Amino acid sequence: MIESPTDFVDGFTKAALLASLIQTPPILTHELLQAPHRPPSSMPPDQCAVYVFSLSSRYGQSCPAGPNRVLKVGKVGAKSTARFCSQHYLPNSANSNLAKSLLNERVLWPYLGITNLDELNVKDWMLANLDRDHIFVPQNFGLEREIERFFRGRLGPVFEG
Repeated sequence: MIESPTDFVDGFTKAALLASLIQTPPILTHELLQAPHRPPSSMPPDQCAVYVFSLSSRYGQSCPAGPNRVLKVGKVGAKSTARFCSQHYLPNSANSNLAKSLLNERVLWPYLGITNLDELNVKDWMLANLDRDHIFVPQNFGLEREIERFFRGRLGPVFEG
């Protein structure tokens, strides 16, 4: 999970104000799904989201990557419910998703404490061992790409793209 999500949201707001990207602070809301979690079933209406997958505190204690190590930061638009809710858990559902990255990047398995992962168990492993943070952004705000970039820069995810 993101430690001190309020600090991250405040940090983005300050950076966006300094960069003249915004003139007034946006209303950004945070949600945490702790491991073991269920995939979200929907997105709030008229919202975009920046999402963060990270190793849970419990699981991270047992591997070199450590607790709360961020694996993936991404963004979705208001009409991307499938991407937000399910595609990251299914390796063949999109060109790029976390499940596919986990299966393809076997060189990182020792670092992540993974010994056996395949298309049949990757979703269960993710649900059991990963936390999900969501930062919801009003659809008309228009800076979800900048929020994603800010979070990637600050959190340094293991996987990109």
